[in-house]
Amino acid sequence: MYVALCAVWGSTWLAIKIGLRDLPPLWFGGIRMALACVLLTPFALSSKTAPLTSRQRRWVAWTGVLQIGVAYACVFQGEEWIDSGLAALLFATFPAFVGLFAHFLLPEERLRPRTVAAALLGIAGVAVIEGPEALAALSGGATRLLVAGGALMVVSALAAAYSNVAFKKHLGGVAPLTTTWGQTAAGSLFILLLAALFERGAAFHWTTSAVSSLLYLAICGTALPFVGLFWLLRRVPVAVIGTIPIVDTVLAILLGSVVLGESFSPRVLAGGAFILVSVLLAASKGAPPDQERKKNETAAIR
Repeated sequence: MYVALCAVWGSTWLAIKIGLRDLPPLWFGGIRMALACVLLTPFALSSKTAPLTSRQRRWVAWTGVLQIGVAYACVFQGEEWIDSGLAALLFATFPAFVGLFAHFLLPEERLRPRTVAAALLGIAGVAVIEGPEALAALSGGATRLLVAGGALMVVSALAAAYSNVAFKKHLGGVAPLTTTWGQTAAGSLFILLLAALFERGAAFHWTTSAVSSLLYLAICGTALPFVGLFWLLRRVPVAVIGTIPIVDTVLAILLGSVVLGESFSPRVLAGGAFILVSVLLAASKGAPPDQERKKNETAAIR
């Protein structure tokens, strides 16, 4: 499941960039998530699971607005302005933020020196990549969109990190399919409302590549992997989830380079190295106690 998630999400950055050639970003993101929700509806309604409490429904809606709505609105709008590989690289700060949120919300996953170092390295990487562009933007240069796109990717990472930690704390016992359906419903509604407000009259070009990107993202990039993500979250420490970006970031960079001809300056490569090292530190911040590890291994086998 872990390998499958890395492979699929590594390819979605490229699919988004291709679809943005013909579709407005917020409508593109909202339709993607709404379609995924529609595809999941028959399975969610037919699943024999205990009904959610009112408190669980609120948490599903709130994490859906963050994990799907805010995070993906930022991703789609951000990729309108920056390369797909750079977008994936900046989103790779996600595990550093996961470690920080987990410290305050999950008693069993306290902040450690390694986690602090990971967070500082991730922030340093973003500063190396975005700092010069931000300074240039202050003088009215054409780099403002690059800075805005990069900032949106960091906001996306923050929203997704908090949502994952909140899910583990409040929704660990909820069936993955139920959670995925509820989150995509709340998140897609949020993005579509943003699109209705900010993209009135936007042009749609339903080319073959646009439709293919939309279907791939809705089915392979959303409906199936998010069910897998929430299944996995119940069985491994949240830090393990935080390692997914390092694998899909490398894949996204390779695909962006091979398919779209994207390239990186030495400064971006240096900042990217900081970020990827921070991901490695966050991923290896320490194993759970023996008893907890055995419990996770038993659950995974089942």
